[in-house]
Amino acid sequence: MSMTVSIKLLADYPHLIAAVGEMRWKEWGHPPEPDSLDWWVNVTMQESGRSKLPVTWVAVDDHNQAVGAVGLAAFDIEERHDRSPWIIGMIVAAHYRSKGIGSQLLATLELFAHQNGYSRIWVGTGGHAIDFYQKCGWRLTEVVERPTGEKVLILGKSLKQLEITQ
Repeated sequence: MSMTVSIKLLADYPHLIAAVGEMRWKEWGHPPEPDSLDWWVNVTMQESGRSKLPVTWVAVDDHNQAVGAVGLAAFDIEERHDRSPWIIGMIVAAHYRSKGIGSQLLATLELFAHQNGYSRIWVGTGGHAIDFYQKCGWRLTEVVERPTGEKVLILGKSLKQLEITQ
């Protein structure tokens, strides 16, 4: 069974905001992160800008269902307001992972960032996501220990190579 996924601005698909918020809540909705579904849906709505940060893209399947999302915002973690912009809320529904959807989402975000004058972008993450980002050309730059004791790995990516391919 083949599946076609298209990457769209979430602002153009507002009926999918709740689904994206729920997907993020299922993945991260436990302490130290907020555990309220309403909080995740509201934040997703606030992050669904169109042309200025924050902006979110949604991966939409053949049935017009959200199967993934990624956002770009000025800042993500309090400890690193010295660089911008940051990837936020990168998620692919569990049963759709390892099908290239995350890479499509990142490529769309990277092109937008480049076209809007950003030469480098950042992400703070951990766990299995590290391998994904590194496979997509991201480089580990540092490890930040949060006040909660959580360690966040900071990866960066130069967008200069996009100038060559355009």
